[in-house]
Amino acid sequence: MRPFLALSLILTATPTLGAGPNPSGPIDGIYIHFADAGLLTDCRSGKRVAVATEADNAALERAYLASATQPGAPLWVSLLGHVENRPRLEGGGREDVLVVDRFARVEQGRGCARHAELHTARWKLVRLDGRPVATEGTPPFLQFNPAQGRLTGSSGCNRLSGEYRSWGPNGFTVLPLATTRMACPGTLAEQETRFVGALSRATHRIQAGTSLELLADGLPVARFEAEYLR
Repeated sequence: MRPFLALSLILTATPTLGAGPNPSGPIDGIYIHFADAGLLTDCRSGKRVAVATEADNAALERAYLASATQPGAPLWVSLLGHVENRPRLEGGGREDVLVVDRFARVEQGRGCARHAELHTARWKLVRLDGRPVATEGTPPFLQFNPAQGRLTGSSGCNRLSGEYRSWGPNGFTVLPLATTRMACPGTLAEQETRFVGALSRATHRIQAGTSLELLADGLPVARFEAEYLR
């Protein structure tokens, strides 16, 4: 049996990434690489972790760079690996890091098999430009209508609406948005500006589990969690 086929057949028995100290096991997820750093979003849990630059990481990087159609484009990958909790390289504290014990394959045009579809949920914004969302006011959210190619939602202060384009497993862009004009308190006004800016810059999406993350040329800019699943 071919190695990557064997990996696929046992994926369902694999513990969720980040659920505790994990032995080496098969993992599939969406991988991005930018600025000499790699991040992987686990397809089962939606958890995102940094990838350690050791073990078989070099094989993963080579395969990604040979397959990516543009810098920072998300690609589905399969590998054997394990998670270690280590001190952060910057900023103090600790973080989970994925160690790639054996790279298996990378595949264009494929996304996570287990994820909430855009139109089945209200997507609550939980992180923006790597920072938690302000807790006061209405939580920012988006809802999608694929049949019309439209989105609606809230910035946390004003209503917003417009058109979006989604293609393949990871392609995503938002056309210029219309918003209401209610004055917002200082913190919410600043967050609204950053939120609308992040949507306008989005070039890709990653859907895994109940999470949706928007990327701008390889950099994660907005992360959402699904609510009101139908």
